[in-house]
Amino acid sequence: MQQQVHWQAAQGAESTALRGLEAAWAGWGQGGRLPSRALFDPMDFPDLLPWMVLGEVVPPAAKTMRGYDILLRYLGSEFERYFKAGSLTRIHISDVGAPYTERWFAVYDAVIAKQRPLYFTGAPFGTGYEYLPLEMLALPLAKIDTPDIGFVLFAFARLEIA
Repeated sequence: MQQQVHWQAAQGAESTALRGLEAAWAGWGQGGRLPSRALFDPMDFPDLLPWMVLGEVVPPAAKTMRGYDILLRYLGSEFERYFKAGSLTRIHISDVGAPYTERWFAVYDAVIAKQRPLYFTGAPFGTGYEYLPLEMLALPLAKIDTPDIGFVLFAFARLEIA
C-alpha cells in the first residue's frame, strides 16, 4: 500500500461495526439536528472502543489559522498503539506537530463543513505501522447544551487485504 500523507475520502465502510455505529448515530438525531454528545455511550460499542478517538471543538489557539482547534478528549488503546499517540490525550491538535497537525485538521475541516458522517481510508503515518490499512468513520456530535457541533468521534477498523 502506497503511503498517503492525508486520509482519502471513501464512500462507505466494509466494517459492519462502523456501519452499525453510523446507524446508531443516525438514530440519535432529532429533527435534522446533529445528535448530542450526551447520547453517545462508548460502552455501547465495546469492539470499537479501543479504536475510537473523541475530539472536542474548542476556540482556536493563537498558532492555528483556523477558527477552531481540537482538544483530544479520548484516545482508544489500539489507536494509541498504532498511531504512537499514548501521550496525546488532552492535547490540542495544533500542538501535535507537522505533518500530523495538518493531516488531522484536513479531516476535521471536512466533517465540520459537511456536518454528517464521513468515511476515509489510510494508514498510520510515520509510526512503523504504515502497512496497516484502515477505514475510518468520522461522526459530528453536538455540544451537550446547544445544537452546534462540539465534538467529532472517530472510529477505525482494519481493512482486509485481498
